[in-house]
Amino acid sequence: MVGDLLDDRYQVESPLGTGGMSAVWRAWDRVLERAVAVKVLAGAQATARGAQQRIHAEARAAAGLWHPHVTSVYDYGEHTDAAGRQVSYVVMELLPGQTLSQRLAAGPLPPAAAMRTCAQVAEALAAAHERQLVHRDIKPSNVMLTPAGVKVVDFGIATTVGRPELEADGQLLGTAAYLAPERLAGGNVLPASDVYALGLLLYRTLTNELPWSAETPTQMLTAHVYVDPAPLPDIEGVSPEVHRLLDRCLARDPADRPDAAEVATALHGLTDDAERRVKQATQRPPVSPVSAPTAAGRRRRIPNAVLIPVLVVTAGTISLLLPQFVPVDGRSGGVATRDGATPPGAAFDVSATEAPAPWQTSAEPAPVSRPSRTVTVPVGPAEPTARAGPTAGPGPATPPSAEQPTRPSSAASAPTSSKPGTPLRALGGVVTVLCTGDQARVVDVAPAPGYRLKDYNAGPIKEIQVVLLSADNKSEIKARCDDGTLLPKIRESRQ
Repeated sequence: MVGDLLDDRYQVESPLGTGGMSAVWRAWDRVLERAVAVKVLAGAQATARGAQQRIHAEARAAAGLWHPHVTSVYDYGEHTDAAGRQVSYVVMELLPGQTLSQRLAAGPLPPAAAMRTCAQVAEALAAAHERQLVHRDIKPSNVMLTPAGVKVVDFGIATTVGRPELEADGQLLGTAAYLAPERLAGGNVLPASDVYALGLLLYRTLTNELPWSAETPTQMLTAHVYVDPAPLPDIEGVSPEVHRLLDRCLARDPADRPDAAEVATALHGLTDDAERRVKQATQRPPVSPVSAPTAAGRRRRIPNAVLIPVLVVTAGTISLLLPQFVPVDGRSGGVATRDGATPPGAAFDVSATEAPAPWQTSAEPAPVSRPSRTVTVPVGPAEPTARAGPTAGPGPATPPSAEQPTRPSSAASAPTSSKPGTPLRALGGVVTVLCTGDQARVVDVAPAPGYRLKDYNAGPIKEIQVVLLSADNKSEIKARCDDGTLLPKIRESRQ
């Protein structure tokens, strides 16, 4: 695929990531002279008619939904590869930054940042729901944190309100940890299912946990239907209004949940309140610390003894049949909904894990000959290791029904530091910077293969600058600190 020219316009440069159904590539748009992300169906799906129709539907859905918090789709086309196969592809914006999943590898977000992030996701969902479109796969790896704010990606399994949840082959597409209970009943698509996932996203950003101690996809499916979520722990800066809003989003009955627009409005107001309280607290004299109450014992574990999961594992695909139960009274039976109805005996393609989106630009492959450009990236930890899972493919791409571990791009293999501080990734390597108030200090520099360190001032100083050189490229990493917050800027240019 590298070197292919799609429609005499998009020059494929390097892989960004691969999932079970699709691959995402970095490409250069020769007409508009800009970098783009190109998603192409991969493997057996490359020529499957159903998959081609789905990727085309994804392009139409996302292209018709313009919103500042939704990834832009630029183009759709079909390409004949070297083997003579007709392959469909979608061209999307290449987003700088990192996924929310990657950011959470460093721990939960501060309350105001968590609420602002989820408010922007809610805005994107409200815009989609207004067009009768339901995303169906809201989760941290499908939320990008960019300098311009949140971007919701991956409308690959989005569909219109009222359509059946189950596919023609009996599969339910989605991610196990974020599936609303009504989706497991096999009914029709509802916008409220996105709001349920949004509630779990808010819980996750505030705690870096989910409200159940479920360790397997089967236990997660069971939790959605049978187990009440643990209450949100007491967190400084999180008001009782946030707890009440979260409880409404996670209501088991979809009719009891607020719509996405109401959630967006409420979270924006609560974010303003939280920021105001933080500002007032910093202006008051310090008080004696008081131990915060813990949330110990609130989480309810799903007992393994009552589950008989049925797994079918083939070539990286995990199909979960509806879990069977042995109730306390000893009688066996299928999964029942709250009204006693038994869901259809269909296979579910679900994932309990989240692969990092591969289209981020904070770590890029070997450069090509183009004018220099400046990319400002948000701060975050090194990208976590992707784990195998059955859905949700990488990037702004269709979540495949069977997800494989994401293959990192060549630049992602640059060494990372285990020292304290924040790693900043560039083509030339990884620079770890530690903030102390308004002073920045370099604690580690790990040049990428083929690069050398030219010079730098380790600090602590107002702004650090590290220059890494290769035979044909220069990476300039600058960063300053604003009251402990790292503000980096990375510039790549040809030698």
